[in-house]
Amino acid sequence: MTGAFAHAAVATALGVASVAHGAAVQRRAGTVLYSVGNRLYLDAGTRDGLSSGQVLPLRRGQTAVGTCTVLETSDTKATCRGQGRPGDAFALSPRPPPEPRPHRPFPEPPSAAVAEQRRSALATAPFEKVDFHEVPGMAAPRGAEARIVHTTWASTGSMPWQQERADVALRGYALGAGLSLDLDLSARRWSRRSDPVSFRPQDPSQLYVWEAALSRRSMGGGLAFSLGRVRPRGLAGQVLLDGAQMGFRSGAGEAGVFGGVVPDGVTLSPSLEHGTLGAYWSSRRSGPADSLFLFMRHEARVAFVNTAELGRRLEGEVLLDYRITRRFDAAVDARFGVGDFGAPGGLDAIRIDGGARPFDSFSLNGSFRYEGLSVPELDGPGRIFRGGAARHAQFSAAWEPSSAVRISLLSGLATDLTTPAARRWLGSELAFPDLLATRLMASAGYFQEGGWTRGHTGWIQVILRSHLAFRILTRVSWFRSTGIAPRDLDELGASAALEAQLGPFVSLRLTALGRTALNGDTRLFGRNSGQTGILDAGLTGQF
Repeated sequence: MTGAFAHAAVATALGVASVAHGAAVQRRAGTVLYSVGNRLYLDAGTRDGLSSGQVLPLRRGQTAVGTCTVLETSDTKATCRGQGRPGDAFALSPRPPPEPRPHRPFPEPPSAAVAEQRRSALATAPFEKVDFHEVPGMAAPRGAEARIVHTTWASTGSMPWQQERADVALRGYALGAGLSLDLDLSARRWSRRSDPVSFRPQDPSQLYVWEAALSRRSMGGGLAFSLGRVRPRGLAGQVLLDGAQMGFRSGAGEAGVFGGVVPDGVTLSPSLEHGTLGAYWSSRRSGPADSLFLFMRHEARVAFVNTAELGRRLEGEVLLDYRITRRFDAAVDARFGVGDFGAPGGLDAIRIDGGARPFDSFSLNGSFRYEGLSVPELDGPGRIFRGGAARHAQFSAAWEPSSAVRISLLSGLATDLTTPAARRWLGSELAFPDLLATRLMASAGYFQEGGWTRGHTGWIQVILRSHLAFRILTRVSWFRSTGIAPRDLDELGASAALEAQLGPFVSLRLTALGRTALNGDTRLFGRNSGQTGILDAGLTGQF
């Protein structure tokens, strides 16, 4: 009986395989997966008989809706140009399977003496170097990025604000002779602002230059420098400077000095009133996959700094960052300072981050922040302090019983040491990251909050993505706050973001956020409920 049952099972399996193979061969229709503009993405490719230039009639149910022309194909996918939408179908005419190639036995290997003679000739053969000539039109983006953005803010009780912005960034743009250019700037125009305007009220047009430096940093080591508007590298916590950073690279480490004047803290315009001078050391190392330390980063800085916010100070900062095997990572950043403004004990700030993954399906993450220094606000309604002495800690744990489910526990505590006022929260999140073959991610979460302001927060979030074409994020949140008004306050928030790749080097981003108070009116968006909204649209090109 056992043998007969085994033979029957094998025959059944072979029959199922034959049916499945036959079904794959006899596939007669394909569908449109998704579309971006007039570009359609199909679930069929060359294995199904598609080829570039082929014209496909599209049908929606039993109705003809047009045609599309195949542009690019892979074995199982293709793109075409035309008008259609997801779900439209088209007929397939699979190619007949190719005839099997005749079997040709491999030739006999050469003798050991012949193989050694060939190896010796190859090892001693000269190879001449040739000049590289770039093919026009085939160059990849060189790290240049330009972005055009429009943003609108609106809320009940005030007129809307509108801003147009153009951002330009060059990151390591090669100029030749070992030199590169780094540029990061933003030109902004407030086309509409409503009183009261506290930040730069006389400047509707604003230009911010965060970096404009000529640099040399060879991976092979040697002299390294940056000149101009420098955003220092390897200098933990150092402010922008108009001057120079010069060092010497050896292996994975670099040591050197830096100095210059500090730009205006509000406008970033050049200024000779403040400056900085100091020395630094930095090192980064990556190890093989089986090493104890997969990654190490060390940075140390000591400097005299004179700024409008904190006056004259002597500062020092140390950053240590480690990735220990693939199970643990930890980072510590501590800043010290003495001078016109200083924190108790000279400790300006300390930041500690850590993570552990004892099992592939379970991870722990935590962080601690201490800020001991109040920083004066230079622009606005009077000279006020922003921030101040505070402690902040948070912890999270995540369990992934499978690749399709993640359960997280989230908690935190924040304390203002000058008030003192504290806020704490505890909650959880349930996420499904791999729905619809990783194209859809859904999550939901809830927070219970306590402290000086108590309440509840809940949210639902959905992300729909295509690997290359687009990404859509939607989120709906509910907030209840207790203790800051005579009655509990309920608010509803919603946000949506779209990122679409319009071409090889051009992308579009749209973001909309809104929030409304639910109390005081029976209608959801009633006249007596507070409302606010932000709309942001940006077009980015990479070159």
